[in-house]
Amino acid sequence: MHKNIKNSCVNDFDPSALDEITAIKQILKSITAIKKIETINIMDSLGRIASKNIKSSINIPSFRNSAMDGYALNIENLKKNKYNLKEQGISLAGQAYDKKLKNKETIRVMTGAVIPDNADAVIMKEMIDEKDGMISFPDFIQKNQNIRDIGEDITTGDIVIRQGRQINYVDLGILSSLGIRKINVFKKPIVSFFSTGDELIAINKKLKKGLIYDSNRYLLFGLLSELPVQIKDMGVVKDNEEVLAKKLKECAKVSDIVITTGGVSVGDADYIKSALRKVGKVNFWKIAIKPGRPLAHGKIKNALFFGLPGNPVSAAVTFQIFIIPAIRKILQMPHSSKLTMKAQVKSALSKKKGRIEYKRGLLEQKDGINTVNTTGLQGSNILSSLSKANCYIRLSSETEKIKKGDIVEVIPFDINL
Repeated sequence: MHKNIKNSCVNDFDPSALDEITAIKQILKSITAIKKIETINIMDSLGRIASKNIKSSINIPSFRNSAMDGYALNIENLKKNKYNLKEQGISLAGQAYDKKLKNKETIRVMTGAVIPDNADAVIMKEMIDEKDGMISFPDFIQKNQNIRDIGEDITTGDIVIRQGRQINYVDLGILSSLGIRKINVFKKPIVSFFSTGDELIAINKKLKKGLIYDSNRYLLFGLLSELPVQIKDMGVVKDNEEVLAKKLKECAKVSDIVITTGGVSVGDADYIKSALRKVGKVNFWKIAIKPGRPLAHGKIKNALFFGLPGNPVSAAVTFQIFIIPAIRKILQMPHSSKLTMKAQVKSALSKKKGRIEYKRGLLEQKDGINTVNTTGLQGSNILSSLSKANCYIRLSSETEKIKKGDIVEVIPFDINL
């Protein structure tokens, strides 16, 4: 942290705020899972959510084949001919040698090529000696070595993709290896969002004193773009209760989820909560976390509503903690907890009791030891410290003082340290 500079945002604990776990439970309880499905080509399915279990109709491999370039043989023949066999032919990938091995015979096989029905071992090419058409090799041979058996990878009837799985690049390889061209996926839920505030201006306009560029819409667009959702950017709305209520109704008509940023605190110009009450229902609007206390959650008819804080870091943190689990449940994805790790903190930390705090951190690993340090000022408006971070340092609600060298819980943004 910069010397002689204090965080500009210091918030006291609010006993009326919901704890993080209770808030997540209330959100998930209010959700109805999506039921609409569509059939798409597997080339278009990356990142989409499977709407039913997908089973294999074939074995993979569907034939016995060689795991490497070498020579196929029948071990029984070796008892009579001592590890010295005549090369009788070759089996190439896609061009099988379709005869059985006879006494004193071997065939050359390429990786992935069919092996004769009565072959029960493959010797690596690097382990043989060839002289006058005769192949000799060491005597340490095991039955079925270097042979890929039928169904070794996937057996007929195996479930290869489970309902709720997000399709990744490996799944594309599996589906195509089974000859599956199309799959059923859940339709993308529609998420509309807008920013609120008289102080916001578009990034293509000249900045004047007292105004700020609207960054939250771009932040939300980036966060939503990483999820299997359809995005509707609804622009910027002024701080006016009637205008906000009208915009909320408009969004709810075309969306499964409506997200706003700003206007959810207790200031004179914070109208989101009152506008939501006019057109829908408020479930809660304060959470015992930092950054991100002013979070509104409710419903507008069938659309879920989330009113995120106006400060960008608070908006990012609350999106990740509360909205991502909601989207996962809508899409019937399995519950997934964030990967957590333990790390030694490089400098002393402090916070007030009563709420969980997420500090932006830089996690490093050296000689098998994880260490972490904060990335600078931790105010909810300091987006640059989030840019420098690769993890959150999660401090429990009961924590007050952390000494240098203490062990803390961290949530990596990814696992590549």
